[in-house]
Parts: sequence; structure tokens; C-alpha cells
Amino acid sequence: MTYVYRWTDANSPDIPNYKNKKLTYSYGGRSSDKAFWVFDKNSAYRPGKGIMKDRILLAFDFGEHYTTVVANPDNFINFESEDFKGETRHPTQVIIKSNEAGAYGIGAMIRGFLMVRDIRLATRKEMAAALGLKEIEVPAGQRW
Repeated sequence: MTYVYRWTDANSPDIPNYKNKKLTYSYGGRSSDKAFWVFDKNSAYRPGKGIMKDRILLAFDFGEHYTTVVANPDNFINFESEDFKGETRHPTQVIIKSNEAGAYGIGAMIRGFLMVRDIRLATRKEMAAALGLKEIEVPAGQRW
């Protein structure tokens, strides 16, 4: 199992779907065509501890689709590239950023067919790793 992670608003309308292992993405209260950003455990992305105030960290297991689709360089478009036209203009691609290696913006059309093996709350240990903190520095008890 390879998990990727996403900080999600604790009040997101997508939470009931995530509990039922269904991948949806809403933005501004409605379904969104924007890229769905996730990061792997080796990502350079490290938000501040304050992100835990109103967000939860979710772990997503896309099975073999992580390797064959999400992390497949054939599907990449670089955010800094001249060819990049905005998150909604690349629905069949995965957006990458050179300054955030290990972060992936999954295009809207890709999301629709990704295998979803699991969606769960991240463990305290995973949260600490995502924040670059010691486990003891992360409060216990993340809840849906």
C-alpha cells in the first residue's frame, strides 16, 4: 500500500464521501474541476502546525493507480511550464511543481477513474511526518 495525503477542511462537504471511500472534490460548496492536490510522504511540502486548526489530514490509497497514473511522468505537466494553462485546463494530466517534489495535482478527469482502495484519517505518526514534527508535538485524536 502506498498512501498519499491531503489536508482537507474539517467541514468539507466531501467528508461523508471520503468516509465511504468515494473520491469527490468540492470547492466553494460545489463540485470542482480544479486539480485535487495530494502529496507523498517524501514530499518537500511542509505546512505550518497551524494547518491543524481547521483541517484534517487524510490518507488515500489509490492502489496500483498511484504508480501507473498519479506518479507516472508520462502524465505530468509542470506548473512552471509555458504549456501550463491553469489547474482546470489540464483535466487529463497530473500537475507537478519543482519546488514541491512529491506533490501531485490530479486532474478532474483522472479523478473519475482512479481506483480508491482506502481513504482514512492519517495517524498521529503520519501527521507528524507531514508537518516535519516529532510525534509528541502533534495532538492526538483527529476526528472525521
